[in-house]
Amino acid sequence: MGSTEPSPYYAEDPQITRRRIAELADVTRPTVTVWERRSADFPTPRRADGTGYFLQSDILGWLDGRPVPLHLRQPGEGPNATYGARARRSLAGVRGEQPDQPARAVARFPTQPSRPLTTERPDQRDRAVVQELMGRLADQVRGSGSMENYLHLVFGLQYLRATSGDRWETVRARSEAAAKAGNGHGRSGAAGTGATGAELLDLIGRTVDEEVRRLGMLRSFTASLSKLTPRKAGDVARVVDLVGRLGDNAFQLVIDEYERHARLRSREFFTPQGLVRVMAAIARTSLGRAPLTVYDPYVRGGEFLAESVAVSEGVRTMHPEAEPVKVFGQTTSPDAALLASLNLALRGVRPRVRLVREAPWAAVQDGEGPAADLVLTNPPFNMKDSAGEACRTGTWAYGAPPLDNDNLAYAQHVLASLRPGGRAAIVMPNKAGNSRSGAETAIRGAIVEAGVLECVIGMPAKLFSGTAVPVSVWLLRHPAEPCDGVLFLDARHLGVKKGSRRVLSEDDLQVILDTYRKESGHLPPLTYPAYEDQYGPYGSRPVPSALVERQRILDRDCSLNPLDHISAKGVVADGEADSAEDASSRAWLEVEVLRESSIQKDAHAASLCGEDGMGGSDWGDEQEWIEAKLADLCEIKAGPSFTRVGSKDRGPDEPVPVVFPRHLKDGRVTDTGVDRVSMELADRHPHYRLREGDILCVRSGKTARPALVQAEQTGWLMSPNVIRLRVREDREVDPEYLLGWLSRPESIAWIEDRSAATAAPSISTASLGGMTVRLPGLERQLRIAELLRSLEEQARAHLELATAVTRARSLLAEQLMGRASQLRPFSSS
Repeated sequence: MGSTEPSPYYAEDPQITRRRIAELADVTRPTVTVWERRSADFPTPRRADGTGYFLQSDILGWLDGRPVPLHLRQPGEGPNATYGARARRSLAGVRGEQPDQPARAVARFPTQPSRPLTTERPDQRDRAVVQELMGRLADQVRGSGSMENYLHLVFGLQYLRATSGDRWETVRARSEAAAKAGNGHGRSGAAGTGATGAELLDLIGRTVDEEVRRLGMLRSFTASLSKLTPRKAGDVARVVDLVGRLGDNAFQLVIDEYERHARLRSREFFTPQGLVRVMAAIARTSLGRAPLTVYDPYVRGGEFLAESVAVSEGVRTMHPEAEPVKVFGQTTSPDAALLASLNLALRGVRPRVRLVREAPWAAVQDGEGPAADLVLTNPPFNMKDSAGEACRTGTWAYGAPPLDNDNLAYAQHVLASLRPGGRAAIVMPNKAGNSRSGAETAIRGAIVEAGVLECVIGMPAKLFSGTAVPVSVWLLRHPAEPCDGVLFLDARHLGVKKGSRRVLSEDDLQVILDTYRKESGHLPPLTYPAYEDQYGPYGSRPVPSALVERQRILDRDCSLNPLDHISAKGVVADGEADSAEDASSRAWLEVEVLRESSIQKDAHAASLCGEDGMGGSDWGDEQEWIEAKLADLCEIKAGPSFTRVGSKDRGPDEPVPVVFPRHLKDGRVTDTGVDRVSMELADRHPHYRLREGDILCVRSGKTARPALVQAEQTGWLMSPNVIRLRVREDREVDPEYLLGWLSRPESIAWIEDRSAATAAPSISTASLGGMTVRLPGLERQLRIAELLRSLEEQARAHLELATAVTRARSLLAEQLMGRASQLRPFSSS
């Protein structure tokens, strides 16, 4: 029983129902049922008149320990939000932000950008604002214009707000007047005296142009914004209002959201922030001191340069005597030059980003190349440079690159751009490390022999929005300080999946950096402890590694793929450890672990079968059971039409999964893979989105077992081929019990029988709603559902065990029979 201490919101401890719990926590009724079923510490109900009641204090105490997931937070709920705090606000008659909480202050920046932005990450409110900016509003404002033109509007307003308070206020006042005057339409004029959308965009463009000229930027915002064709001035005013609400660090959020919507090519996509931080940390650790200059020869959104500025300012906070870092870069893309310049300007740095027409190594060949302490870059993968002749006739220290791609041209350029003692980290496609090209093999060999390659890190797949090409990070050093071997790290297992991409976290950065420091001997403290503090303490998850001598790499066809060396690491001088034996040992260890798990599942299922005769004849009083039509128990909704969610709308790089019948497997919804749509499309169809406790059935096609939607699948979208069942708020029905009823062979046969007799069988919502369901009381439903779930887990455990035994058997057979080199040749004599 929970605490009954008095609360400022209530004076006594009333008894509440499950429905009241849902109201207080602002969740669905089935969510409460799921909590009760799956949480052993959920308060115990007291029954009266056939209904379960809970003490309000017990529930509030339990909800206090239940964090609100990120995607379910309400306005004003921060990263530490709990359902308990939300329930107490509900009791006090408050929703969202507390009434005494001051309004969020709009940041005001000096006329000259004299300070960098804070290194803190954007908060949830920034994310909500950015999602609105980059959602349907973007389409309404850009009209026939491009997404790049719209980005210029957003970033131009951000820069204007940061650098010129007076000019920002002028634009903001004009936009408010335009909105109030009647939302005049597009370019044809406005009702009243407000500006049209075109006039407002022209004002913004001219004002931003006046500001950016101080940076030496030639890009015309006026010309770019003139290509936008908004529906009405009010839409443009809404953009101005939203930009005014953004916090200091929202620039990267806008970039990330843009990537989710645009289909970018290798030359265009941006470097994920997690990868940026890994590369910067490794390079700085190898350097052993704070760099004074950082160079990026292929600037995208200025990610590497902005990260270097942020870390430098963090160091200077602790050590004011430290010099600020100087950053510079170059690009052939006007849009990249603009984004990178604005990114740096917003951080208080005068941008030095050159817009060039030639490959970055052209100046180096003339002896005019840059020199930097650090070079950090993410060049385009497997691309051919337009000035290909430079590859043939240029001066290349390690060999002329092939004409069909520039992978190793960039690697040589960053080496040529280093000052003595400098370091470089470069993103390279795995193909560059083990290609069979004679020219590339020779270059890799020369790089290894020169001792300028210090470390290669294999990175997780699907880091980028614009390509699935697997990549590694190469850490290079100035040739004046050669190393004797190359450290290979395998970090492919790190990162967490978010949508179709994997994202590296701070913990991932820490464990990679820790492994690198330990294996490479970089254990002494850094020159500036503040930098080390920023990335510590280090994690404990292992990153497989191998420190390989130069000659061994040359003997392996100069391969720089970590897997070619880490998998063979067992061949060492102190014992010739057999990697096959290691693999076999691990396989049998897995068998033992799964056997123990299956034994536990067996025991749990047996105990449930024996409880209260659940496995026998004691099913409770027959009068407790009722019969009801499925339509009376659930809201039944078919998926959207193909005109709303068609094949042309889906792609592998969009954020919102779409569930088709093929994704319903063994009572669960599986990952939808390439079947994904944009956030804007999903937001246009909120009635077709899923939430925890929903049940999905096949609507058209081969009938399959229904599946239950889990919490992490909230927000996914139905496809046209499925039907959703959502338990009604006023019915005492456990979704998992209902799933068990629908999964019975008799229920599946019932659905098949009523599907239309056509080439592609289908069932209507009306027909499905006519199914009769037998229900005991809710307590008995929960017990039955738990038993069925336990038996399902028991079966799955035994399948996993059988698979593991089969795998271990194969490894053992190879270990026992694959030693052909030790056998004598067969002789008939």
